[in-house]
Amino acid sequence: MSPSSGALVQALGWALLQFVWKGALIGMATALSLRLLRGASPQSRYALPCVSLLLCLAVPVLDVYRGIEAAPWTSGWLRTSNSPIMPTISTRAPLTLDDALPRLVAVWLAGVAVMSCRLAAGLLWVRRIGQALPDWPDTRWQDSVSALAARCGLLRPVVLHVTAHRSSPLTIGWWRPLVLVPAALLTRMPPDLLEAVLAHEVAHIKRADYLVNLLQSVNEALLFYHPAVWWLSRQIRIERECVADQIAATLIQNPRRLALALEQLDTLQSTHADCAPVAQSAQGGQLLDRIRRLCQPVLPSPNWTAHVPAIAFGFVGLCVTAQTLWPAPASQHAAGIVAIARLESNHVVVIDDNSGKVLFQKRPDDIVPIASLTKLMTAMVVLDARPDMTRTIRIDASDAEALRPSRTGLPAGARLPLYAVLQLALMSSNNSAAYALARQYPGGFPAFQAAMRAKIAALGLKHTTINEPTGLSPLNTSTASDVSVMVNAAARYPAIVRATTDSRSVVPIDGKLVEYQNTNPLVGQKGWDIALSKTGFTDAAGRCLTMRLRSVRDSVTMVFLDAGPTAFPAHDAMNIRRFLLARKLT
Repeated sequence: MSPSSGALVQALGWALLQFVWKGALIGMATALSLRLLRGASPQSRYALPCVSLLLCLAVPVLDVYRGIEAAPWTSGWLRTSNSPIMPTISTRAPLTLDDALPRLVAVWLAGVAVMSCRLAAGLLWVRRIGQALPDWPDTRWQDSVSALAARCGLLRPVVLHVTAHRSSPLTIGWWRPLVLVPAALLTRMPPDLLEAVLAHEVAHIKRADYLVNLLQSVNEALLFYHPAVWWLSRQIRIERECVADQIAATLIQNPRRLALALEQLDTLQSTHADCAPVAQSAQGGQLLDRIRRLCQPVLPSPNWTAHVPAIAFGFVGLCVTAQTLWPAPASQHAAGIVAIARLESNHVVVIDDNSGKVLFQKRPDDIVPIASLTKLMTAMVVLDARPDMTRTIRIDASDAEALRPSRTGLPAGARLPLYAVLQLALMSSNNSAAYALARQYPGGFPAFQAAMRAKIAALGLKHTTINEPTGLSPLNTSTASDVSVMVNAAARYPAIVRATTDSRSVVPIDGKLVEYQNTNPLVGQKGWDIALSKTGFTDAAGRCLTMRLRSVRDSVTMVFLDAGPTAFPAHDAMNIRRFLLARKLT
């Protein structure tokens, strides 16, 4: 599994788990609001569960998005100049609930697949039955339905079909709607009552209830595991029938006739189970309550204060739901503490670049090998000599020979401009390139070493010793505090900033284009504005990383030294960022 897909699985798994209680909260808020709005209009009662069901879909979608944004993005493999390719996941991490999330997501996907097959079967049934049924035998009824549609303001034609396999009318389709009328109704229901039933179906078509019901079924398929979703969906169908009843009663100008038609239709209730979940039927909803509403309609209260309790509760429910979407500062602080506890680097320092304040430190003054972080100093010494960056440098056999047994990836005899050699030394931590820079220094290697000692003294690095330009030597040592000073100085060199923040570069070598990648997998990743970066690894130094991370108004320098061979400082950088975010929110 790639890191990006792994982050998606983790975010989706947590969103599904969190929706268990968030969906229950939305369902309870809706139930109490419907109770307070029991005397409101059908349209108001219908809108409430619709909004709630839409919120049920929006909440996990937003949670997934936020989970992906906060996920530890890595780009597959962390490549170092003299170490084998290692996976970005630490094998020392203890088993947690995160490890069970892929199985949870797999079970959810299986359930969605089953529900999708059910929905697809319903759509196939609708399509097949719409094509197989004969046209309406009596054109008078087709004309009557067309007149009802025109009176309702419906511009699309409504086609009638007769069916012998049902005992109640059914509406299918949206753009080309069909009304299926059982043949038994032609002989068993008086014409005026049949007209009332057909007016109810026309009302469904006018409101595009078939399309809304289809979207509702998609929501059910995605959130099939939550009872609140099914309850909300049922309430929507109940209130939808009441709204259609109200429109139909207005069309025929006789609510009691529609109530009588529904009562007779109930006696002809179908025993067949072939109705698709996306079809609309006049038998939906709670029949007795619908008849009561038609015979004894409740007039809306002229006093708007009667709805204050429902409005107030809806507002409270919305605020509570919004609070669940944005975690409280306390939880953010706890998350930051957990993130700090997971640091695997033995020497860490994090500094606010604007104020110079130390935000976090862990044994910052211990002297340890720094591996390829040395190359930042090498680059500064070379650039201080103001060389011609277009000058061609040849990689000699002595460069590669001096660096054995490391794998340099740069062949002897290759000729490159100095700016390309500098970029390879910094971006892909190429040892041959770094050694060639020191050898080509004005005055040769001894002059480079003298300039390096002068640079260390000028920066005030009292605990730093550098004997060679690559970092392969365990005698190249420093402290996390001193390295932060190196980063601050290196950030003033545009060439170093540019080279260390390129995610990849294509370099012509011996007539061939060769692509090199940045050894820091966070460079170029979404959400990471990195102003300077450098990685390093040797057996003596462990895994090392330093980088400068920017936000809108802030900039911090992070230094991680001596992480284990199976650990990755990039993970520590992610945890530090979580810690800083939690600290800012609290």
